Amino acid sequence: MNIVEKEADRFFNRLYRNGKVNNLENLKDHITTKLYDFNRDRDKLDFLKIIRQKSVEDKEEHMKNCSGCGYDEERDIGIFAIDQEIDKINRFYSYQPKTEDEFSVEQESELHNKLNDILEKLEKQGFGQQIIFDEIEDLKNHFNLGKKNWFQLLKGKVVDLTLKKVLDKTIVQEIYDQLSEGFEQVVKMIE
Repeated sequence: MNIVEKEADRFFNRLYRNGKVNNLENLKDHITTKLYDFNRDRDKLDFLKIIRQKSVEDKEEHMKNCSGCGYDEERDIGIFAIDQEIDKINRFYSYQPKTEDEFSVEQESELHNKLNDILEKLEKQGFGQQIIFDEIEDLKNHFNLGKKNWFQLLKGKVVDLTLKKVLDKTIVQEIYDQLSEGFEQVVKMIE
């Protein structure tokens, strides 16, 4: 259990188990105060998601034997407040890959050119479906995900095109091999 998880566990037990939450204002005040303990948005989101999950589980467990005491309404208020905080952080949160996972400008340019070459080859082979072009163009906009996540996205897109029978498995394998050339270490991590 990491520090964020421990803090979420303590917060949940202290706040909910001791009956300190009875209205939206009170809960939002406690959550906001606790979030100041975390500098990273990722930690804040993890914390909020943990206490949200605990709230849902607690409500479900209580409702098995409840006869209408209002406990569920109190948990719903809590979940509402947590969801608002998650939404607020997500508006400004952007994923930052670790430095070693970031694409260099040269790598981005090389992949961009490879994607253009693939589009050109597919068009010459008679694969002119808009879905193919949209998926490949979409890949050009996501280099900010980092190498590992970008190649996972690529893999998902090409598998999806195969399942929809838009492209043959052999063509998809060629595309994947061409794009992953030079990134064998990243591709091995994914597989």
